[in-house]
Amino acid sequence: MIKDIFRKYFNLFLPLFCVLAISGCSDDDIPDPVGSTRGGITAVVNGSNWSNSQGNYKLGNRTIPEGASAFVGTGDTLTIVGVQVQGTDTTAIMLSVKLKTDKVGSYQLRTGTAGDGKAYFFPDGISANDLEETRERYSAGITNGELQISEYDLGEYSVSGNFGFSMSATGETTYTVIAGEIENVTF
Repeated sequence: MIKDIFRKYFNLFLPLFCVLAISGCSDDDIPDPVGSTRGGITAVVNGSNWSNSQGNYKLGNRTIPEGASAFVGTGDTLTIVGVQVQGTDTTAIMLSVKLKTDKVGSYQLRTGTAGDGKAYFFPDGISANDLEETRERYSAGITNGELQISEYDLGEYSVSGNFGFSMSATGETTYTVIAGEIENVTF
């Protein structure tokens, strides 16, 4: 008799217990798999919103996976790149700085020795020739730039922060890049 009562109430309360146990779990309790967060770069270029496009792109001789990537090269130089494709127009933003010991912090983006690195907006494409032509035209005109690295995660191989800069040259369009954000871009 006790056995029958136990079965009756056990079978009645088991589904209720399971619902309560499952509803107590939230998405916050489940960790994201490593590398599951897609990184990205956004900015406002000459008053228009700009963000990297998803996909793999060839920038010069380097492949940019997921439209945004970072690279640490010789001399501890960090280069962050984003590519945007809209119809037939392909543009890119590139930031390159010599990392300080702490990695996190503020980096001045200027032409010459006045800065910690340079930044470019590539308006005319991303082939090796396009990149070189833009660098040559604007080589002396990188001003008012700053890259603020807020997170440099060696465990996840990612970088986050914000940036802005201006580039100009005589007879060329001036490009002002503001409100730039880098979010979990991997290297």
